[in-house]
Amino acid sequence: MARFLKIGLITLTVLLLLAVAAVVAVTQLVDPNDFKPQITEAAREQGNVDLRIEGDLGWTFWPSLGVSIGRTEVRPVGDDALLAAIDSAAVSVAVLPLLWGEVQMDGVTLAGLDADLVEDANGGNWESLGPASSDDAPQPEAAAAGNEPTGDELAIPVSIPSVSITDSRLRYRNTVDGTDIVVDQISLNATDVTLDAPFPVRAGLRYQDQADMRVVLDLDTVVSLNLDQSIYRLAPLDMTVELAGVTSKPIPVRVQGAVEAALDDDRASVRDLVLEVANMVARGSVEVSQLSARPLIAGALKTDSFDANALLEAIGETPIETARQDALSRISLEATLSGPENSAMIDPLVVRIDDSTVKGRAGVTDLDTTALSFDLSLDAITLDDYLPAESDSEEAMPAGVASNNESPEALLPPLSTEPLLPLDALRELSLDGVFKAGSISYDGITLSNLAMTSTASGGLLELSSFSAEGLEGDMRVSARLDARTDTPVITSKQTISGMQVQPLVQMAMDDDLFTGILDLDGTIEARGNSEKALFDSTVGTLDISLARGTVRGVNLHNTLVGGINDMLGTYKALSTLIPGQESGKLPAALSRDTEVVQLDARARLEDKVANIDNLNAELSDGTITGKGFLALRSEQFDLKLGMKSPRLTDNPYLKDQTWPLRCKGNLQGDAADWCRHDKDGFKAIGKSVAARLATDKIKDKYGIEGEGDTAEEVVKDAAEKKAREEVNKKLEEGLQKLFK
Repeated sequence: MARFLKIGLITLTVLLLLAVAAVVAVTQLVDPNDFKPQITEAAREQGNVDLRIEGDLGWTFWPSLGVSIGRTEVRPVGDDALLAAIDSAAVSVAVLPLLWGEVQMDGVTLAGLDADLVEDANGGNWESLGPASSDDAPQPEAAAAGNEPTGDELAIPVSIPSVSITDSRLRYRNTVDGTDIVVDQISLNATDVTLDAPFPVRAGLRYQDQADMRVVLDLDTVVSLNLDQSIYRLAPLDMTVELAGVTSKPIPVRVQGAVEAALDDDRASVRDLVLEVANMVARGSVEVSQLSARPLIAGALKTDSFDANALLEAIGETPIETARQDALSRISLEATLSGPENSAMIDPLVVRIDDSTVKGRAGVTDLDTTALSFDLSLDAITLDDYLPAESDSEEAMPAGVASNNESPEALLPPLSTEPLLPLDALRELSLDGVFKAGSISYDGITLSNLAMTSTASGGLLELSSFSAEGLEGDMRVSARLDARTDTPVITSKQTISGMQVQPLVQMAMDDDLFTGILDLDGTIEARGNSEKALFDSTVGTLDISLARGTVRGVNLHNTLVGGINDMLGTYKALSTLIPGQESGKLPAALSRDTEVVQLDARARLEDKVANIDNLNAELSDGTITGKGFLALRSEQFDLKLGMKSPRLTDNPYLKDQTWPLRCKGNLQGDAADWCRHDKDGFKAIGKSVAARLATDKIKDKYGIEGEGDTAEEVVKDAAEKKAREEVNKKLEEGLQKLFK
């Protein structure tokens, strides 16, 4: 027995020595470079590529059996343009396990991979790869038969001590749309690669595209593979990204967590996520199920409170100037991802901006159409805190106020004719939103109980309703933008009820010109897709009512008094008709303002002008009627008014008289210079009243009755009567002389 065992051991040793000798003989005596022509021919026949092996093929024997290849280039057959190349590659297996029929990979290395993919209108330069003809392709039956396992087959390698890819590059160009992407500095190092246990992987790359966006990525993770159940896991994952070309400074991003894809279960997830972007930190988890059908997304994300301006400074952007120094210093977000399948909804959503909080839901209700939806509620915010602080520098001359005899229009910049609305994007927009706010304050005005509903579909955008309370009244607005044609149409309807107008005027004109309670009903329409087109085409109507108001800096009573005093200077005989003429002139009122009991006006918007067709107002000391216009851009206006002031005198000659006034100028100008009396009109009235007064005196003197006679007729009648009296007097005197 011992003898047979000894013979067996000797035989085995001889066989091993023979095997080693054979391997040594092959690796030392056989030059693999002799097979380059056969390899090149096989590549042409089976891959339809021109394979050029410029470097040497080499063997390694101990302690690993392997093959290496030098510089190798691949081109499509018939094309001199390079498709791909490698500087070197090597594959090796451990020698000893081969002796008992096992394959244990020792290492895989690849260096200098360079792929250049080009796509034009005819397709990509890689599409011609493959067998030259269908006859060259292996048949499914043959391939299946050739892959049937046999008892003599070596064990499939399940462990690779080292995989290394270095200094590699990939470029993709599309000559049709101009895409040009370069991914270089590609590297990958993995050790102890196996299907049975996790193994570490380190990878990196640099990305740059035609828009000069640059990304540098570095990944450090542990990979777990379960091919039987199609589960792939990266945990823990630590990835750093430097994003450049978007902001002035590169944006540093770091992602940590655990990523898992279970393809058989049709799901993927990111857990224990920590996302750092500059000084902003977010934490959460996300899971997506039904990957191959209609995805269902669930998860949560929460940020630590961060300073927005510090974030902007970190990425090289200009901080936002705000009136409140600590504005935007406390921002945070809490988002819970939920909703039906094929959507990406955040419900609930909580956003905190300093002392303000927005709550509700928002997201994409249909990932196929990117239909947006939101229902948000804001508690309170003061917008002034987030606007730039007021400058102490001298203010420029208000727009529309001319100087050096220039027309107001000459001072205004031309309206732009550039496209204003992104029509294609608006036509693709799908939106259904609701927004509410407890209170919003701006420039001293606070709106409360604000509610807005908006929709968009197929290029038709509607502000279905907007309502708010404020300034002791309320407002309601509806609007519509029809962008379905290349000439979009904007329409709106506004209603204001019982609002204090003073703060609105101060905000719009930066001056305290009007006070009162405002009611307004208006409709406006504009067409076009540029600033100029919209302004030029604006039409509409405005019905305005102002109660218990005041016009600051304009006293129409004093304007009337000034006109009457000028008139009395010409027609002194009329001074007896107006009381208070002891000093020779009517005294002016002390107030510089005009008190308005009730004002009603209607305006038409067309040709860049608001035409005031009728204006009626009851003042504290009279009434006015009138009409005129306001140029919407230059803010020049001209009003022709008629004023009655029965309180000025109860004399029947004047108490019902309508006095012509003229108010013209610019809304940005001095209100004290706006209104003047119409001198010619006042002279005409004075002449008429003086004539009536003289006529009535003549009638009284000569006992002429009737009210319809003109002054000429009265004078004629008086002359005839006086002549008859003179004749009778002379006849009487003659008779007396005759009978003496």
